[in-house]
Amino acid sequence: MGKNKLVFVSIIMLVALFGCQPATLTYYKGANAEDMDVVSLTASQKEVQNWQDLYVTVDYNLEKNGDQVDIDGVLTFSHSPKVNYTRVRDLKLKLFFLNKDLRVVDYLDIARTLSTDLEDETRFSKSIRISPDVIALTFGYEGSFYDSDPEHPSSDMVWKLPKRNAQSK
Repeated sequence: MGKNKLVFVSIIMLVALFGCQPATLTYYKGANAEDMDVVSLTASQKEVQNWQDLYVTVDYNLEKNGDQVDIDGVLTFSHSPKVNYTRVRDLKLKLFFLNKDLRVVDYLDIARTLSTDLEDETRFSKSIRISPDVIALTFGYEGSFYDSDPEHPSSDMVWKLPKRNAQSK
């Protein structure tokens, strides 16, 4: 009985020790953002910026100071999904930091919607430390839209993300 208790306590301690460590996102690191709309971090941006795609629109303010990037803004939905759908089930807006080769150096989910009407907006605000080789950023997203019409229900997964398996040039 004493040996089982010791094993149980050891397992609990390992879970507590390693389970509380922050998760490092690596899935898109090294992915190629060459075909995406890229925002340079070299120029100072004082006015509200806009990034738009077929499904989402992002209006944002961006300030870079050394290795710190402060970004705040609002995520809304473009006209296209409003024609075919009534709600977004789950959509993650991602921010990708890029090096001179437009490869993802780091990224994070900057906003998330859950079962939201397409007329709603989602605000975000983040301060992020970046590595010295970051010279640009781009937005991306992944999520699903659906129509709640009981006679013609429909749903679709959508995404705009850097290419993970693109070969280096």
